[in-house]
Amino acid sequence: MSSNLAVAADKSPSPLEFTPARQPRQRRSHAAYERMIDAAGRLLEERDFDAVSIRDLAGAAGCSIGSFYYRFENKERFFLILIQDMIDRRDKDVAETFKTVPLQELPSALARGALTNYRVYKGMLRSVIKKHLEGMRSWEPISLMGRRIMTQFQRRVVESRGVELTALEAERIDFAFVWLYGLLAQSLLELNTIYGMETAFFEEEAVKAFTQAVERALQRDERS
Repeated sequence: MSSNLAVAADKSPSPLEFTPARQPRQRRSHAAYERMIDAAGRLLEERDFDAVSIRDLAGAAGCSIGSFYYRFENKERFFLILIQDMIDRRDKDVAETFKTVPLQELPSALARGALTNYRVYKGMLRSVIKKHLEGMRSWEPISLMGRRIMTQFQRRVVESRGVELTALEAERIDFAFVWLYGLLAQSLLELNTIYGMETAFFEEEAVKAFTQAVERALQRDERS
């Protein structure tokens, strides 16, 4: 199951379409908007999104139900906005990583960043996976995000080398990223009951395995 989620981007899916939330114009309104987003994250640590009511969300955020409907219209649209909010934050972190981290340290930094993202949003991501398996296709934007990160890394390698990747190198880098995301999804669903993603051992071994996979992918065959 996690493998299907990890490779969904290979099928060139269309991202989910929805109208953005009404953007708050005043500082007070923006604070209420952020409280609703944060409240959802806390509630999803305890239960599935389908088990969280609008009353629960508004109460946890200290806002009125009317305020929720004004900004998000309904629960389904709010769920899509939660996904996009996570993607926007992750894209921002990744952009900073590519800007500040040297190439040789990028695989480790990207792996740790992905793990941190899964840890922070684990409750929401479980609900996303569940809805995806129910036919909502909610994982597709996240798959596309992973594909963008992998493509950025490949471009960075090409810029550093000054030559294009071979087809085999590109395929091996692709596999390394798919493996990492698959491992995280598997741990997210608690299919691995021995080492959870919260442990330091899991982090160090996952980062090491991913880094080694990328390094092997970029080793030129002297016979070629």
